[in-house]
Amino acid sequence: MRVDEESEDRLVLRDTQLDKKLGISVLVVFLFVIAFLFAEGGDWIEASIPVALAAGAVVYLKLTLQSAVVTFDRATDRVTLSVTGRKNSEEWDWKLSDLEGAEVSETRGSGDSRGSGHKRPVIVLKDGTRVPIRPYHSAGAQSWNAIIAIRRFVGQEKTDDLPVGWISDD
Repeated sequence: MRVDEESEDRLVLRDTQLDKKLGISVLVVFLFVIAFLFAEGGDWIEASIPVALAAGAVVYLKLTLQSAVVTFDRATDRVTLSVTGRKNSEEWDWKLSDLEGAEVSETRGSGDSRGSGHKRPVIVLKDGTRVPIRPYHSAGAQSWNAIIAIRRFVGQEKTDDLPVGWISDD
């Protein structure tokens, strides 16, 4: 997630799955290089396989791409989450005054104490409800920029769960 707007009264976070777009783009380029090498050697049937796989990767990207926008607005006392997919769009909202903070949630299997490495940012409401602000999990801790921005916006001082070596910009 990236910060689109940050001021005293408003914070807007946007996730367009840029990491997914980049990964699929690299895969498609790699597949076309392989197809080119086969075609240069005269192996036209073998060259068609990577081209078909590249086309499948592009179709997969178009079918599964989602975007999410989270807006925190002090003036209206609202937090709005909008998620847009290929077929539909949904929107949720809460009172900003009901927001306690933000954290990174990690999926865990039954009996797994280490976690899967699949993480996503969540906002934590005062009643204990955890609301994902990204409609899917991702590998790694790329969600920390969003968490830090939300924590700064709501004045949450919690820093003991930051990754080792994390350097905050404040």
